[in-house]
This record gives sequence, structure tokens and C-alpha cells, in this order.
Amino acid sequence: MIIKIQRKSHYAAFTLIELLVVIAVIVIVSALLFPALLRSREEAQSTSCKNHLHQIGLALQMYVQDNGWYPPLAERGSPLLCFDRLLPYYPLNWTNTSWNCPTYLANNGIVSQDLVSNTSSGISYAYNWWGIVHGWPGCPKAIFQLQLGLGHLPKNSRKELAVVSPSEMYAVPDARSEVVSNGIAGDIKTDPWSYSAVGLSEAPPPHAQGYNILFCDGHVTLVKRRDYLYPPRTAANWNCDNQPHPELWAPVSMWAVQN
Repeated sequence: MIIKIQRKSHYAAFTLIELLVVIAVIVIVSALLFPALLRSREEAQSTSCKNHLHQIGLALQMYVQDNGWYPPLAERGSPLLCFDRLLPYYPLNWTNTSWNCPTYLANNGIVSQDLVSNTSSGISYAYNWWGIVHGWPGCPKAIFQLQLGLGHLPKNSRKELAVVSPSEMYAVPDARSEVVSNGIAGDIKTDPWSYSAVGLSEAPPPHAQGYNILFCDGHVTLVKRRDYLYPPRTAANWNCDNQPHPELWAPVSMWAVQN
């Protein structure tokens, strides 16, 4: 007679304390990795943005070479914008999300032909149309009529040779964006003055506290907000004659950056 002896199986199991330790380690590791992953994503988006601006820069240079002047921002009685004029050289419409800055889109940035046509907001890249002279609230009419940028209307289009230092003049920067109810809306018009002066709430800059900017010579670089919007440091970069023109600046209280 064979007697079978049943043995009890003993399974190893985690204790509650061990489980809590494992969970704590996972949380700590995740907390350490998350900032690095976030930085990597932001750097990738910034690099993609620079590539977009580089393509716009190539199209802009070809347009200038063919025409002898820079495209105007807009044209009365027409929905045509400066970026629409670049389509023969860069066949991607600015209303296509693929044309726009990925960081802007990730922050619920609005891309809208109607908004740009009616309020100048709804795009991720701006155009240096008027230079540092852009009118601030209460500025004298004579100042507002001066133009040192690349041109507002066709009659104002800046000739190629009028840009004294192409490697130093801003052409197409990341747009400064207004906070709206359903996201942010970028302004196609460059403006160095405070949004709060006109009752608007400004969104933070898109990349590492700064803006990617295409210069007239075609190179792209990141410019910190503290420099880009502080006239004593960079006013000359806004103007075709490469001069700061302090006589045209808004009062200090209206500066977006004051020190």
C-alpha cells in the first residue's frame, strides 16, 4: 500500500511594507525622470520650430531675390498676407498646423484665418512689419506713421538694400500670444510693448523663456524674452537701419520688460 503524502505549498509574497517601499521607489524615480523627459520634449519642439523658421527663411530669401523687396504684411481689400506670398517658394499654407510652431500648438494655440484677418491673432509666427515704431497707446500720430520694419502695405515694402544689417534684423519671430478663453492666440504683428497696457493677458514665451527668431539673412536663433522685449538691449535689431531710435520708444511704464 502506497501512502501519498501531500505537502503544503509555500508561496513567497510581498509584505505590505515591501509593497509600499516599491511604490515609493517608483514614485521617486518617476519624479526624477519627469523633468528630464519634459526638457527633452521641449527641446525637440524648439528644434522643430527652428526647422520651420529655417524653411520660411529660405522662402523669404528667394522671394526677396526675385522681387528686390520684402513682402508686405498685408494688402488692403485682400486676405493676402506676407506668408501667403511665400507659397511659390514654400508650398505649405500657414493655416496648416504643420506650418506652425509645435510648442504653440501644444499649448492650445489657435490657427485661424478669420482671427488673423479681423484681430491679428491666430498664428504661431509674427512678421516684423513696423520695427520698434509700432504704435503704443497714446503715441503721436507722426511717430506711428514712421516705419522701420519690413513693410505694412505694398507701398511700404522694404527694399532689400534698405536692410543695413540682415544678420542682425528680426524678420519672423515666434508670435507673442494673448491668453483667450480656449487657449492662446498669436499675433502676426510684432510688438515690443506691454500687453497689459492695452488690457490683454500675455502668454509665456514658447521656448525656454524666449522666442525663436528668423533674421533677415536666414539664420535662426533663440532670443531670451528679457532681451527681445527690452529696447535698450535689442531695439536696433527691430529696425532696418540697425539703429535703436530711442526717440520712438514708448514710455518705460509700457515696456513689456523694464529691466
